[in-house]
Amino acid sequence: MREEIRRQAIVKSRGRIRSANEGATWKMGIVLGILVLGSLCLSQAVQAQEYPTQPITMLISNAPGAGTDVCSRVLATGASKALGQEIIPMNKPGAGGAVATGIMASSKPDGYTFLAMTISALTVVPHFESVSYDPLKDVVPVLHFGNFHCAIAVRADSPHKTMKDLIDFARKNPGKVSFGIVGVGNPPHLDMELMMQQEKVSIPVIPYGGAAPAVTQLLGGHVTAIGVGASAWMPNFRAGKVRLLATTTEKRIIPEVPALHEFGYPFQNISTEYYLMLGPKGIPDTVSKKLEAGLRKGMETPEFRKTAENFFVYEPNLLSNQAMKELIENLFRKNGEIIKKAKLVK
Repeated sequence: MREEIRRQAIVKSRGRIRSANEGATWKMGIVLGILVLGSLCLSQAVQAQEYPTQPITMLISNAPGAGTDVCSRVLATGASKALGQEIIPMNKPGAGGAVATGIMASSKPDGYTFLAMTISALTVVPHFESVSYDPLKDVVPVLHFGNFHCAIAVRADSPHKTMKDLIDFARKNPGKVSFGIVGVGNPPHLDMELMMQQEKVSIPVIPYGGAAPAVTQLLGGHVTAIGVGASAWMPNFRAGKVRLLATTTEKRIIPEVPALHEFGYPFQNISTEYYLMLGPKGIPDTVSKKLEAGLRKGMETPEFRKTAENFFVYEPNLLSNQAMKELIENLFRKNGEIIKKAKLVK
């Protein structure tokens, strides 16, 4: 009997010791976890405070010579001086910006890789093809640095004086009006598709693979009207070679030329190409803000202002990053609806 009592006492004692040890181990695990987490947060804070300590790569979604390329390079030169580190431009064109966006989205979120692009890689391209990134979750807006405004233009000697003239003629003369675009799914194309849906009229749309060939075809009389960006229509408008039927801006940027929505079309901003700087998901907020501050310094230089005016209508009232995020979500939804209704994707 005594032996049994003694054995039970030993078992209970061992249980208490084991429980005590397990409790101590559990508490030690929590302490270590807190220490590791605190060390990680401290490390990130120090890195953010010191950022940048090495050259920064700026991916560019377009080929050399495009508006995104030229403007972002000039901006980066000014930003490099403000940040104290070189910003190295690297062109990664392809798939409407999806190639560069995919590379950036999968990069380390430390602020040393960011992307200069136009918004269509997020709001249009994913509706046409499979992309390696989620356009609404895998990118973080860092800076909105300009708007690439499009316009619908006809030859200066065209009998069509207004958008109403063009639409009415197309309705009464099927097949006699054609519309040239840079590429399928680009902003002016979606504008025209939306107009045709509302007006219940059919106008053949011809992609030319670039703004320059589209302008050439218009001036040569091979297409009735075109939808192109400011870098294409602005010099020809100033030279008196084309007439603008409408700009695709929220408000008039040329007093005598109406904005497209003034004709009663229920949309705005669909055809504006926003120039953006993006970072990958997970970039620390402090790093993102430092990068943004440096880039904004680059925008303040006379060199950037002069360059920008050759490619888009310079506007100082740029969107905040939160407003840009909301706009991306809104345009992604709107463009998807237009593309689906127009049956542009089979």
